Amino acid sequence: MKSLVLPAILLASAGLAHAGIATTFSVDSGKHWNVKDDDLSYDTQVFTPFGGTLRSNLTSLRDCRHRYVGTAHGSTCFFDFDQSGIQTPYDSSYLARFGTADPSDQVLYANIQVQPDGSYTGHFIFSVEKDEYNWKDRISLFYSSSYQLFFKGTGMDWATSMDATLAETLWHREPLSETWFGTQWSRVRNDPGTGAETWREFEGWEGGLKVAAVPEPAAPALFGIGLAAIAGLRRRKPG
Repeated sequence: MKSLVLPAILLASAGLAHAGIATTFSVDSGKHWNVKDDDLSYDTQVFTPFGGTLRSNLTSLRDCRHRYVGTAHGSTCFFDFDQSGIQTPYDSSYLARFGTADPSDQVLYANIQVQPDGSYTGHFIFSVEKDEYNWKDRISLFYSSSYQLFFKGTGMDWATSMDATLAETLWHREPLSETWFGTQWSRVRNDPGTGAETWREFEGWEGGLKVAAVPEPAAPALFGIGLAAIAGLRRRKPG
C-alpha cells in the first residue's frame, strides 16, 4: 500500500495547480457598421449567429505592463489562448482580403484598474488579430474579432498587479458587468511624405455576447479527492 502514498499526495497537490479559465458563449444577434468620411452608420446586412468556447490555461504569458493613469493603478497581462473554439462566420471572408496566408494571432488581455479607495474595474478580452503592410502600395490591412467581458468590485489593494493567479481568481469570483462581441476590418493608405492616413475601408460587426455561468475552479475538487485518498491509506495503515 505504500506505493499508493506518492500518487495520492501528487493528486492532492495537483488540485493546487493552475486550472486556467474557460466558458462557452453564443452571439445570437448583431449589426453591421461602416465608417465613411468619419461618419459611422449601420446597414441591413443579416447577422449570422454563432457560438463556441473561450479558454486559456494562462500558462503562456507573453508580457505584463503596469502604469498609473491619474490616481488609478493599471495592470495588464497578455496570454495565449486556444483559438480553435471561436471561429466567427466572418473570419474567412475578411482574412481572404489579405495578400498572404500567414496565420492570425490570438491574445488574451487580462486587465485591472484599481483606485486608491480599493474599488476596481477590469476586463478579459479574447482577441484574434491579423495585420499586414503592403510596402509597394503603402496600404495597411488589419482585422480583429474580439470577445470582451467586463467586471468590477471593491476591496482591492491599490498596488495590486495582474498576473495569472489574479486573473484566474477574478474570472471565478467576479460577476460580469458587461459582455460584448465585435469585429473590425480596415484598409488604410499611408502617405510616406506627410505621414497622413487615408481610410479606404473601415467596417465590422458588433453584438451581444452571452456566456455560460463560469464554473467553480476544479482545483478544490481535485484537492479533496487527493485528501480522501490519503485518508483512505491512513485508515488502512496497521496499528
